[in-house]
Amino acid sequence: MDSISNGFLAVLLGPDGAGKTTLTTRMKSLAPEWRFTSLQPEDLYPIERLECYNWALQTHPREYVQHMAPMVRTSYFLHIIALEWEYHIRPALAENRIVLSDSYWYRPAAKEFIHNPSSSSILDGLADLLPEPDLIVWLDVPLEEAWRRNGPPTVFEVAGDDTTYPAFADFQQRVLEDLHDQVKGIPQMVLDGTMAADELARSAVDGIRTIAESRGTRAADDRK
Repeated sequence: MDSISNGFLAVLLGPDGAGKTTLTTRMKSLAPEWRFTSLQPEDLYPIERLECYNWALQTHPREYVQHMAPMVRTSYFLHIIALEWEYHIRPALAENRIVLSDSYWYRPAAKEFIHNPSSSSILDGLADLLPEPDLIVWLDVPLEEAWRRNGPPTVFEVAGDDTTYPAFADFQQRVLEDLHDQVKGIPQMVLDGTMAADELARSAVDGIRTIAESRGTRAADDRK
C-alpha cells in the first residue's frame, strides 16, 4: 500500500521522554476536528462490534509483554498496530480528516528489531501493508532532556537491565537511527521540543495544517 487518497496522515516521532503525549493532549484542544491516535490503550478502545477486545486493550498487559515468547510478543505488537490502522486511522482518513498518529508502526518496529531480533522479521511486511504518511513530525529534544523528563526508564526504553542514562541514551539513539532510515523520503518537519508547551502545540497545529492545505487536503478546511 503506497499512498493515501483521502484525508491527511501525519506521524509524530521522537525519543521516549520527548513529550509526545503531552504535546498531543494540548493539540487536541486546538484542533478538536482532527483524529489523534496511538497504541496506548485509551486510544485503542472501545472498538464497536468487537467488544471482546476491549477488556484486553483496557488492561493492556504491558508488564507481561517482556515475558512473552518471541513470536507471541512480536505478533502482539503486530495485532495492536493493525487495530490502530483498521479501526482508528483508516476510518478517520475516509472521512477526510487530518490524523496525527503517535509513532504509527515505526517506533514499535524499531524497538522490536532491538529487543526481539529473533522474531522481528514478522514486522518486515508492514511497509507493504500500511501506507506511507503524508508527513513526519519530529519532536526534537536532546536526549539529556528526554532522560530528565522521562524519569526512571521502563524495560521498553532501554535494551536490557541497565537503566542508567548511558544505557537509555544508547538505546534511544539506536531507535532514532532506525526511525530515520524507515521514514527516509517522506516529507518532514521538525519541532523544537524545548519550546514552551502552549507555543509548541500551536506551532505543531499551524505547521501541520499549513502543509495539509498546501496539498489541497479538504480536511484542513473542516474547522470549528
